[in-house]
Parts: sequence; structure tokens; C-alpha cells
Amino acid sequence: MEERLLQSQIIYGPVNSRRLGRSLGVNILPTERKVCSFDCIYCQYGFTSQKYMHNDIEGLELPAAAEVAEGLMDSLPAVGDLDAITLAGNGEPTLHPSFRQIAEAVSRLRDRNKPSVPVCILSNSSTVNENSVQVGLSFIDRKIMKLDAGRESTFQKINRPCPGITLKKIVDGLARLENVEIQSLFFSGPVTNASSEEIRAWLEQLTLINPVAVQIYTMNRVPADHRVRPLDKGGLEQIAAEARARLPEANVRVF
Repeated sequence: MEERLLQSQIIYGPVNSRRLGRSLGVNILPTERKVCSFDCIYCQYGFTSQKYMHNDIEGLELPAAAEVAEGLMDSLPAVGDLDAITLAGNGEPTLHPSFRQIAEAVSRLRDRNKPSVPVCILSNSSTVNENSVQVGLSFIDRKIMKLDAGRESTFQKINRPCPGITLKKIVDGLARLENVEIQSLFFSGPVTNASSEEIRAWLEQLTLINPVAVQIYTMNRVPADHRVRPLDKGGLEQIAAEARARLPEANVRVF
């Protein structure tokens, strides 16, 4: 597995994403550090030295909505064919205080330059129960939101969130979103979310959320905790089969 470096620009790529195809990345967080509300043991950017929520992020140097729009205006006409424009980058994009305005600007510029290309987000779901974030997400075509565990204790061990973030708050927020896609990363090691018991609990949460799609995958880059191991393809396919049986209308795929 290769290592992954932080993004050094606001607009980056296009990158060839295993889940999104040829994707133009939009990083609305600082370029010199990860800014995240989680400290996931499998994170490709390493451990989170300091976890952030909205009240912690105000003092950081963040790109303004106008800077993001300017970067897209310069990049979109020149990048050629795209499969996605994706808000992702160095942590959790919904932590940005101007997330709603940025999402609206990205959607508007997409309409003008690449009207057939979906605007996507890769989010850890930690802020999804907040009304302002829900409004911002309404401008996003593909809301790809994280759910790695179905039990609170497992969620805390794997994702290691800021104090006050609970699995119940996340599931309640995800259930309020329309056309939500769930992204779930499975692995083995000292902690695992791939046992039969854990999968049953995860499926229970999925039924409450009722997603239109579920993305099942494992690590393909070096994780923060080197004891964590990718799940094999057979294990991922078994999880997918159980998800399809439980959610027959959802598009369940293994990546």
C-alpha cells in the first residue's frame, strides 16, 4: 500500500478515484495540516494531532468561498472530461464555516461549465445533524457519507471522534438526508468492524437511514495504525450480499 500526502492546493487533480472515476478535487481546508473531527485508526493521512469542531476552526487559515470559486473558474474550462467534482481534501469539508456558501458556489460553477458532471462530497458525517450543514448538503448531487460501525462502542474505537459526537446523532442526521449514499470501510486487526455481530448492528443502522447506495471498500493506502489490515475481497462481497438482502432498492457496490 502506498502512503498519501496532504493536498497542497485548493483545486487538485483530476485524480483517478476507484469510486468516482476522473474526479476534480476541491480542498477547502488548510494545506499544511489535517483538520478533522475524527481520528480514524485507518486514516491514510495518519493520526489526527488535534481534532476540530466548528468552534475550534475559526482561527485557522481557511480558503474563502471567493478563493474556491476563483480556483474552479480557472480549472474547470481546462480539465477536459470529468466524472465528478468532489469536495474532499485534508479532513472534513463540512467543518468550514462557509461550507453552505462554498457548496452553492461549486454547484453554480458546475452548472455553468460542466452541467452533466455531479458535485460530490466525501464526508465523515460528524456534522450531519446540524441544520446549516444539511442546507449546504442540499447543493450537493452525491452526498457520500461515512458509517463504519453500527454500535456506539465500535464507532468510538474506530473513528475516535471529538467529545459529544455519537453514533445516534450521526444516524439521526443521515436519516434526514435525501438520496444519501453511505461509504463504509471494513478491516481486520486488534479492532474490527467486520465480525458477524458488527455487521448485523451496521445493517440495523442502514435500515434507519435508507440510503440510495452503499459503497463497501477497504484500505488501499498505509493506515495510521499499522496493525490494521485490509479485508479481503471475499469478505467485502459477503458484507455486500447481506446489505443487498437487507436493502433491496439500494445500489450496493464493492470497491
